Amino acid sequence: MKSIITKVFLLIFISIFAVLSVFSYQAVELQKKSILDNLKSNAKSIASSITYVNTDYMVIDDEIKLLEFSYEYIQTSKELQALSISRKNGNSIIVTKTKWSVEKNIEQNFDFEEEASIMYSKFAQKNVFAYKYPIILSGVKWGWIDLELSLDEYDKKLNSMYKQFMYLAITMLIVAFFVSYYIAKMVSKPIVKLEQVSEIISNGDLSKRVEINSSDEIGRLTKSFNKMVDNLEQSQQKLKKSHDDLELRVHERTKELRNLNDNLEFRVKEEINKQKEQEQILIQQSKLAAMGEMIGNIAHQWRQPLNALGLVMQNIHFSYQMGELDDEFMQRSIDKVNTLTKNMSKTIDDFRNFFKPTKEKACFNLKELVLKSSLLVESAFKHYEIDIKHNHFIDINVYGFDNEFSQTILNVLNNAKDAIVENKVKNGLVTISLQKSEKYGIVIIQDNAGGIPLEIMDKVFNPYFTTKEEGKGTGIGLYMSKIIVEQNMDGKLEVMNDDNGAIFTISIPLYEEK
Repeated sequence: MKSIITKVFLLIFISIFAVLSVFSYQAVELQKKSILDNLKSNAKSIASSITYVNTDYMVIDDEIKLLEFSYEYIQTSKELQALSISRKNGNSIIVTKTKWSVEKNIEQNFDFEEEASIMYSKFAQKNVFAYKYPIILSGVKWGWIDLELSLDEYDKKLNSMYKQFMYLAITMLIVAFFVSYYIAKMVSKPIVKLEQVSEIISNGDLSKRVEINSSDEIGRLTKSFNKMVDNLEQSQQKLKKSHDDLELRVHERTKELRNLNDNLEFRVKEEINKQKEQEQILIQQSKLAAMGEMIGNIAHQWRQPLNALGLVMQNIHFSYQMGELDDEFMQRSIDKVNTLTKNMSKTIDDFRNFFKPTKEKACFNLKELVLKSSLLVESAFKHYEIDIKHNHFIDINVYGFDNEFSQTILNVLNNAKDAIVENKVKNGLVTISLQKSEKYGIVIIQDNAGGIPLEIMDKVFNPYFTTKEEGKGTGIGLYMSKIIVEQNMDGKLEVMNDDNGAIFTISIPLYEEK
């Protein structure tokens, strides 16, 4: 159970870290933009002031006055590094801290709109804030002013901002660590308790009960589990009492047989029939005891969604490192996490309802369900660079149990992924196609992992058969899928090989409107 705590902790911590990272990045960018906007506003103010003061000189084209004013102005300004006043189809006056010049204006593709950027200045020999300001006098496009402002104050503000964000980030990481650990421990604690009591009960002690008081799925599962153990304990007591009563009756019957030898054959047959009834009761109790094994199966079924959740978080972290993390990707990842957690919640009900003969079938859209199921494993497939391709996806309404059928699709897709990874196939591909026959809606799932060895082809649907290493597979996924499709939904689940890999064909009865 320590592994579950670790996974939940990492999931929550990475999620919080990713959100904080995105927030910090956006905040830094907004702050940088704000600083640049202030710098641009300052540059615009300087340019407009120069234009206002020198309007008369510009109208009469007095370059000497413009030059004298510009040179004097730049000497008194600390932030202004270079200044040029250019007349359209005329000369350009270029003034720096140490020199000035008048050059023939080279025609520029300038549409008389403001321009601002950070660039390297050949005059200041460093990066400056360059600003181009259009000069329009009485509706006439006269020319433009180019300013180069120092970035010293800009860099100072940036350094101060980065330092503040660094302190804030360290504080938030520490808080996120402790919050993640607390939530992970709180979420995993009832599962640990349930597992401990299950182990005690499996050793024969039926007096133990799980003490979890909550109204969520774990709480409901706990109540069902305790009720099952109560019934099992009562049945065991009844069986023991029946056994004691049987011994007493046998003793009494034996005594009677001594006195009733003429009815010996009739009496013996009567006792044999009663003994068979007791054996049937014992068989029934064994079935009830086997239901306890479902708790262990739930843990196995949760491994794949937990791994998928971990891979979603890894993808977020990788995208952040690559600078590809945006709002759309983050929202899509959060939606996947929500879908996976809801699927984990439904797993309990799926197992609890699996053996109930009273489940009602319903109509569902095969295309929508397959798309939804393949979305759950999309992150895991992307992690191993495996593509999922959808072919001929048409709307087909079928009749059955949608949640159980979704579990079947997930089992087959995960087996295909594991086969591609184990065989180290480059450019892994899983193709999902939909077809429709007279009676069935058909899902065809094909991979390029090389196929199933012929010597084990007839064993892949056997319970607890697996080719994976110990601890990496249970061998019940395809077995349960076979039961779901063929026994519970009157469909067919088949497998075959082609030149590229294995092909699983799942056929479900079509929905017939009444």
